[in-house]
Amino acid sequence: MPDQPPRRKVLFVEDEQALVASYERYFDTRYEMAFARTGAEALKLLVAFHPDVLVLDLRLPDTDGIALLQQIRQGHRDLPVVVTTAYVSMEPLMSVLDLGHSGYLVKPFDLSELGARIDAVG
Repeated sequence: MPDQPPRRKVLFVEDEQALVASYERYFDTRYEMAFARTGAEALKLLVAFHPDVLVLDLRLPDTDGIALLQQIRQGHRDLPVVVTTAYVSMEPLMSVLDLGHSGYLVKPFDLSELGARIDAVG
C-alpha cells in the first residue's frame, strides 16, 4: 500500500460554533485541523500546531481580525492566510493593508470553495 502524503495542517480561527462543526465534518479526512475561537488561542496554536495554512475569520470576540493578522505577519510572514468575512467589500481593505493574504471568502460560502482555496495555497 503506497504511503499517503501527509495531510496539510490547517488552523481555523473561527468563533461561530456552527461553522466550526461544519469545518470539522467537511474536512475531517482531508486536513489535520486545529481550531481557535479567539485571537489569543490562535497565537498559541500558531506556535504549538505549526499550520501550513491559516483560515481566519475577521470578527473575533477578543480582537479585530485585521490586527491579529498584522500580529501574525510579524512572525509568520510566509504563512498562507485565507480570510473569511461577512463584509462584502474587502478588496480596498486588503489592498491597503497589503497583508499577503491568499484570498478571502464572503460568508456564507460553499465549503468546497474554501477547500479549493486551501489546496491552492502554500
